[in-house]
Amino acid sequence: MDAGIISHRYAKAIYQFAAERKEESLLREELKFLSEQFLSCPSLQKALDDPTIPMTVKIDLLTTAAGREISETCKKVLHLIVKNKRVHYLQSVALRYDKVYRKAKDLVIMKLVTTEPASSEMKNKLVDLVKKKNEQVEFNAKTDADIIGGFILEIDDLRLDACVKNLLNQLRLELIHP
Repeated sequence: MDAGIISHRYAKAIYQFAAERKEESLLREELKFLSEQFLSCPSLQKALDDPTIPMTVKIDLLTTAAGREISETCKKVLHLIVKNKRVHYLQSVALRYDKVYRKAKDLVIMKLVTTEPASSEMKNKLVDLVKKKNEQVEFNAKTDADIIGGFILEIDDLRLDACVKNLLNQLRLELIHP
């Protein structure tokens, strides 16, 4: 079976379970943090994939990787995934859960990268522009001097890269391969 299908089905089922318990937002934060642990510690996935490690140890390992006291809902979700031998898909399930959550809550993630901090007026205008179609916008702004100038705007899966660094790279490629 396709890994994407497995992850999506688990994410939808987990969301429904968490929504019934009114803990879908809390679970989102816990799974997001756990997903970040997989990126910062690649040996975590290797340990979880090891068939010689007992199920209880894997659950304890995941609970520890969460870094803090996790909710009962999260504990049950982790136990289910480990028990069903789907621990290999856990990071993918966590990422899919975030998408399912955002779709259910009609939430749009907007990221803006500029060289200088964005003014509150600019932030408000961007949020209002997107908010006409969606009810909630989660706005993240950061600065990055490496882009030289311009901006990078991401709205969910869409990306508008209007930074000077990208334009210079495109120009360089055109000069190399006319």
